[in-house]
Amino acid sequence: MKFSGEAVPSGIIDAGTAGMALVGLDEAVRFFNEKQSPEFGKLEYQIPVRTTEGSWIAWVLGTAGTGVGVFALSYLKKAGEKMAENDFREVGLKDVLKKSVDAIQCLVKLVKHTKRSRGWDTQKVLWRHNNAEIGILNAQNEPIFLPVEYLRWYLSLPPRLISKITGAVAHQRTLSIGVNRDGKFEEISVSVEEKIYFIDDDVEPEEDYLFPELKHGEEVRLEGRLTRGNASSNSIGLEYEGHVLNCIPEGGSIRRFKPALFLRCVVDGTISRLSKQRMVAEKRPTIVVRNIVPLERDDQYELFGG
Repeated sequence: MKFSGEAVPSGIIDAGTAGMALVGLDEAVRFFNEKQSPEFGKLEYQIPVRTTEGSWIAWVLGTAGTGVGVFALSYLKKAGEKMAENDFREVGLKDVLKKSVDAIQCLVKLVKHTKRSRGWDTQKVLWRHNNAEIGILNAQNEPIFLPVEYLRWYLSLPPRLISKITGAVAHQRTLSIGVNRDGKFEEISVSVEEKIYFIDDDVEPEEDYLFPELKHGEEVRLEGRLTRGNASSNSIGLEYEGHVLNCIPEGGSIRRFKPALFLRCVVDGTISRLSKQRMVAEKRPTIVVRNIVPLERDDQYELFGG
């Protein structure tokens, strides 16, 4: 992923823009990794970043020198043996990550070709290479061919996944996605005029940052009603000021809070806004619960013997 142009002098880019782009790249790579194997959702790995004169570049495992070595070693140490036992016995992990970046690049090509970030016509299509590739038509009935596997992935894209990457595109700042194929580096670019194609107009607006006064790590005592319990996720829901906040126990099982379910309670705990994307705080806080005290009795619960 590279940003270049007069607005990126000598590889300098503002922290907000860099952070937004990296989060988008991180989410996209992880999404396509997990499409290749759900095991990737259980693993931790990082993406190295290197800047060069005249542009700003984030490299994903490719030919980026020492940064790649650090990335590969930290990843392989945890993942290599586990993945070798499952989906990728004959395929290197480097190939998996390259395929994910290739899928991102191909998605950019598809969006530019059709001028749509989703909702492509999958009825009127063309086929080639023994139906391994599908041709999606644009408004001029011109096809763009891509692997059928990629299209299946794209049809389940989370809202705004690709627009997070292209959101940093601006006047005199162009985005390029490149992949090294057999020693040749192929790039696809997105200009500020093309940025509009990557905006999801048909999805619900994102939720506002909920309860900003509840800061990460803060000790709280909140009063509300417990609305649900889920033993499989070991979580409960607290209805608080018109919203349901997810609550997880500080230790042990939520079963010990069962007598308080559906009652008004006081919940003591710690606010967490950690997310899978380490650079972004969750918009909806989670409560790590230490104790729950019911403020009312559940006579029906007692009637049936608890």
